[in-house]
Amino acid sequence: MTRLIIGEIDFLNCLPLFTRLQKGGGSRDDWQFVKGDPARLNGCLAAGSIDISPSSSMEYALRSSRYFLFPRLAISSHREVQSVIFLSRQPLEKLRPGTIALTSQSLTSVYLLQLILFHFHRYEPDDFTFTTGEIQPFTADSPAALVIGDQALHLYHRPPAGFRVYDLGALWYRFTGLPFVYALWIGNRRALDSGDKEEQLRELHRQLLADKSRLPRFFPDLLELTDRLYPRLSREVILNYWQRAISYDLGPRELAGLRLFYRLAHENRLLAAVPRLSFFPDDPQARTAAEAIPGQ
Repeated sequence: MTRLIIGEIDFLNCLPLFTRLQKGGGSRDDWQFVKGDPARLNGCLAAGSIDISPSSSMEYALRSSRYFLFPRLAISSHREVQSVIFLSRQPLEKLRPGTIALTSQSLTSVYLLQLILFHFHRYEPDDFTFTTGEIQPFTADSPAALVIGDQALHLYHRPPAGFRVYDLGALWYRFTGLPFVYALWIGNRRALDSGDKEEQLRELHRQLLADKSRLPRFFPDLLELTDRLYPRLSREVILNYWQRAISYDLGPRELAGLRLFYRLAHENRLLAAVPRLSFFPDDPQARTAAEAIPGQ
């Protein structure tokens, strides 16, 4: 039996969706889940060792010819995101040249930070040296750091002494008025070469859309699980994060934000070309929304 191998981001933002997904389909013999942080899943997706995963939107942009997207699904924020933050001892508007520690777990957030610094705030790239932390990029000795995921959510609510916290989702919205898309449901085209996986992919997409539509009512049921997995985060913090910060939508406004991100990355020489968005299964609603965005 050929299995559909599904990447699972091992962060709090994906816990509700994957918990529901596995309750509905996790017992299927033809689905297999592989956990990892975004960077690891990006690598697995590019190598073809997983078939589909919520993965960095920049991973799609860099290798779009290898991939397809699930329509109407993403990990995005409409304003603040809380789990993608820039910590700095200095005000963002008055940064002095120096070193910024970057997380090794993310790709998209690194590009987003560079746009905020170099495009919106007009800093010179040569003023900063970037280092990558393999485990935890932030230490008390760091003058500035990009932190994502569960560690970032904790620091967002309990910032270290002497540091200012900047929410990158909120900054993007302040400058653009649009949502930001951190991850897309990206599939490796090789999974479509095998006819037996095509129907599995269609079924996965159907279930994800169904789970997304009813997910908010299940948030309270997950709190006993989060008590064990995330003891440093209160139930109030977690519910606020799921209900107000994280979105799983990829509608017209999210697509507009995504396309603007790609265009600005290209204009700032961070991206060689603006990718076309290729959807499977074909979805007229998603295709029409994408085609309506200038530059698509």
